[in-house]
Amino acid sequence: MHFLGRIRVGALAQRGRAFSQIAVPAQEYRAAIGLELHVQLQAREKLFSAASANWDDKPNTNVWAVDAGLPGALPRLNPECVALAARAVLALDGQVQRRSAFDRKHYFYADQPLGYQITQQQHPIGRGGFLELGPGDGLAHTRRVRIRQLQLEQDTAKSIHGVDPEYVLVDLNRAGVALVEIVSEPDVDTAGEAVAYVRKMQALLRHTGVSKCNMEEGSLRCDVNVSVYRAGADRLSGTRCELKNLNSLRAIQGAVNAEIARQVALVGRGEAVAQETRGYNASAGETFLMRSKEAAPDYRYMPEPDVPELRISDDWIARVRSGLPETPEAALARVAAQYGLARETVLTLLGEPGCLAFFEEVARGCSARLVASWITSEVFGQLAYRAQRLAESPLTAGQLAGILDALQRDAVTPAQAKQLLIAFMDGETRTVDALVAAHGWEVISDDAQLRRLADQLLDAHPKEVAGYLVKGQARRLNFFVGKLMQATKGQAKPQVASQIVKDALDARRDRLA
Repeated sequence: MHFLGRIRVGALAQRGRAFSQIAVPAQEYRAAIGLELHVQLQAREKLFSAASANWDDKPNTNVWAVDAGLPGALPRLNPECVALAARAVLALDGQVQRRSAFDRKHYFYADQPLGYQITQQQHPIGRGGFLELGPGDGLAHTRRVRIRQLQLEQDTAKSIHGVDPEYVLVDLNRAGVALVEIVSEPDVDTAGEAVAYVRKMQALLRHTGVSKCNMEEGSLRCDVNVSVYRAGADRLSGTRCELKNLNSLRAIQGAVNAEIARQVALVGRGEAVAQETRGYNASAGETFLMRSKEAAPDYRYMPEPDVPELRISDDWIARVRSGLPETPEAALARVAAQYGLARETVLTLLGEPGCLAFFEEVARGCSARLVASWITSEVFGQLAYRAQRLAESPLTAGQLAGILDALQRDAVTPAQAKQLLIAFMDGETRTVDALVAAHGWEVISDDAQLRRLADQLLDAHPKEVAGYLVKGQARRLNFFVGKLMQATKGQAKPQVASQIVKDALDARRDRLA
């Protein structure tokens, strides 16, 4: 299948370029777009086994017999996964179904050890709900995207190509990891709305602790269904094509725009749009055929005989609901008003799992704006450098509070505060005061000592002194400030060092006069 797809890309790319040259009045057409998001749940164990759900460990180390499809191994439903799926349903304002059941979806591929996937085709755990998009999501209008259903299912294994020239390798660590598939109604009109929907879904599921939702690592995967129809016609009158394996927001944007253009061009030429599954070639900016869908594939769905039906009580749903945090919209409004932060800053804090609670704990004893500034710049910068999430970092709220407290009472300079942050993010466990003492980072607050050092530097650099005093070269001031900071090994506050140097230079000007 994959070889056929690659062979045909060139010809399809040529056809796509021909399509793009056809002038079709775009206003005559509309698009109907639905999205299917496959979200890995942030559970400790897999959906039907007690194997660790850490799929990125050493290959084939987190595998139980049922994950490998060994004969006689029976699935055992993980209640943590059910609770996380219910959290997602409730966060989307959907209805957790009192009765849900599992089905077998049969297909044969190297990454499917059982020969079937256990999913919830007929009786999913959640139905209904919606996601509201608007100006806060980068749109100039509002858009409500309805959720058709949310179903629990197991993930496949991971196929690894290119390591062995003769074989495709299979890592079973991911086999059986719990997913929820979130299926929307075709309520999206444009690529921009599709991107806004995925971005907001990411933020919501991270905020509620359902999933990490990192597209780059595969914990959020997206398929998009696209059809076009003439303005004024039935919204669902077009032929739907499915775009598979879109692994970034940029890919979603490009693929949807390319597919809409392709279908509009076909319809404009009087040709029929075939029902197909397509991929996206980002370098060419075009979609390509993966396989035709002349008829729905026969997956031979059947009720899963080894997993009993789920019967969920109102009391259980109420307990799950009580554990939900406030919605991102409510948190955004509250935090912006309570701490006087800009909306963009709060959105940045909300975008990192666990960051809002971390911020509020640090802000109990420090300036909220200082805390937010340090988190969004220094802490996030270190996390990006280390390819970490905040929840994975050893940095604690108490440690950051200690750094900022020392900074506010002039016990350390900004440069030393950054060194303290790096130490804590490297795993240091000593206190701020202990680290400052151990490294000799105490701030030099003796003005007389700084003045003596400044005078020595001026004596050692008469040419630069003359440049400042006689020729008016203002940049010489920064030269001396840098030298003074070097002489004090960064233990002088930059503002104080600058004033000391300026006063010393001005004193010499007075003597010259």
